[in-house]
Amino acid sequence: MSSHLWVDSQAALEALIADLLAIERIGVDTEFHRERSYRPQLALVQVAFDDQVAIIDPTAIDIAALGAVLASDAVIVMHSCAQDIEVLSQECGEIPAKLFDTQVAAGFLGMSTPSLAALTERLLGVRLTKGDRLADWFQRPLRTAQRRYAADDVAYLARLHDELRSRLTEQGRWQWALDECEMWRRPPARPPDPEQAWTRIKGARQLRGSQRAVAYRLAAWRERTASDRDLPVRFVLSDMALLSIAQRSPASVRELQGLRGVDGNQLRGAAGDRIIAEVKRGLHMAPGDIPASALGGGPNVDTALQPAVPLVAAWVDEVARSRGIDRSLLATRSDIAALLAGDPASRLGTGWRAEAVGDGIRSLLAGEAALAFDPSAGLQLEPRRGGDA
Repeated sequence: MSSHLWVDSQAALEALIADLLAIERIGVDTEFHRERSYRPQLALVQVAFDDQVAIIDPTAIDIAALGAVLASDAVIVMHSCAQDIEVLSQECGEIPAKLFDTQVAAGFLGMSTPSLAALTERLLGVRLTKGDRLADWFQRPLRTAQRRYAADDVAYLARLHDELRSRLTEQGRWQWALDECEMWRRPPARPPDPEQAWTRIKGARQLRGSQRAVAYRLAAWRERTASDRDLPVRFVLSDMALLSIAQRSPASVRELQGLRGVDGNQLRGAAGDRIIAEVKRGLHMAPGDIPASALGGGPNVDTALQPAVPLVAAWVDEVARSRGIDRSLLATRSDIAALLAGDPASRLGTGWRAEAVGDGIRSLLAGEAALAFDPSAGLQLEPRRGGDA
């Protein structure tokens, strides 16, 4: 679909919103960049309704009023919604009141996080325009191919919604999909906690003693600095540089300059002195000074139950395969560990996941069921004699 309405005036946006508030289902997508900023920078908002597509230019107008549409009774259909919800919440102050994510729903048909193009071709037999996914969406005017690509990102969402509803209803999984989409209808996560920033650096957990303390201090400083300056954290200090500094604990800016990964441009002004100050603070931390809340980590599974984790994971794999559900959607290792650890907030404890595997895992732990291997069907959960699986 190439025809669309280009909206770049406040009056045109207000007229569009008036139309949208009378619509029951609206496809929504965004284009944004975050390569050179801490927070996403919105470049386009695309909406589809009643076989029409509108592309809104947020660089020319204030799109905050679009929040009324997100908060309305309309079903907002999106594909892989997490980052779109983040940027729309940031700009409009609202998240969809009713959300349907086509990528999430496709997982209940056994599709593993399909792209919009792959899903559209598979379910509708339509090939979407390719080639402009990594374009500069802030250039104006946009090229014709860019506008066509942006329009196609929402043009088929309503048809996908209908097709997914038909297939999932036939398999008795429509409510499962709705329940899962509701879980995605949540405010964006809070900005990363600077106190836990070091746990997101590959290799940092292998550090010990003063090296770990220095990494903890540097990562927290880097996160706060990136947020204050609206820069990607790597622009402040790369992971490699941070680990190099933690391992070597330089005592001066001159010593910093010779470390692997350290960019001299990032040491300009007061930055170099701040890094050395954080190194010194880390070196003066006593063992145990890193707060428990900053250590992260997964659920604490009892030692006696730890051998059950890979066994249960293998059975979950079999359930996902046999039922045609995306394995990552059904349960992660962390989900399994949380249930075994008795976490009341475990995703496997309620809803469709409990029905699919959670109740079975509880029966297994209670000794009411056992796992048996069937050469033709793989691992199977079977009731034990005297049990009530």
